[in-house]
Amino acid sequence: MIMSNVVDFLTAGIFGGTALLALKSGVGCGLSGLRIREMLCFASVYALAALIIGAIVGSVPLALTEQIIGLGLVMHLIIGLALVYFGIETKKRWLSDRKDISRRTFLLMSLPCPACLAATFLACLLFTDTTGMSGVAAGAVVGGIFFAGIVGGGAGTSWITTKTGTKNPSTLGNVMLFLGLFYLLCLLIVPAYLQAQDAPAFTTTTTDPAGMLAAFILMATLILLGALVDRVRRTTHHGGR
Repeated sequence: MIMSNVVDFLTAGIFGGTALLALKSGVGCGLSGLRIREMLCFASVYALAALIIGAIVGSVPLALTEQIIGLGLVMHLIIGLALVYFGIETKKRWLSDRKDISRRTFLLMSLPCPACLAATFLACLLFTDTTGMSGVAAGAVVGGIFFAGIVGGGAGTSWITTKTGTKNPSTLGNVMLFLGLFYLLCLLIVPAYLQAQDAPAFTTTTTDPAGMLAAFILMATLILLGALVDRVRRTTHHGGR
């Protein structure tokens, strides 16, 4: 009974994580002003990639699996920093010069980057282990989640932002900045959580004040950097007028 609950919990977590990745890509598509046909193309790329990954996931050696997951973590860091930088740049270009670069910068959110592919690989692997389904079936399930999430998230985001009058590159920049900070925060929290799980008992788990302080300093620095850039941009903009 307990084992069954654990399997259900893991499966639900996989569904939730995959859906969040799909919605992230869909939001990027929706805020960049893509048409439905273009969203369908992005969704199809993700679905096809998931199907291919699911077909080969069972034949990948364990050592290579660990390398793939490790590569995903490295790319997670790179993409987080890129989202912060290009989010600020997208917002600044639009507010300062009325130049729309969202058709290029949204690709950071919507294209199947190495981090997303590593997450897709992990999702297919866990699906096959927890449910016993074949790799192809797991890939089809993951691909279906991606397809529905991207199309639904993109169309929904486009409709909501159009109705509220917030469909512009500045909104995309804000979302990219938020996601970038979230990516970087995850890299600080997840390793600490995994280290805590290795402890023999929860009561023996101790906090690391230095690590927590470093995490808060990093987050505060990134937020202040964004605020400073925005302040300089506003000062320059008004001074130019």
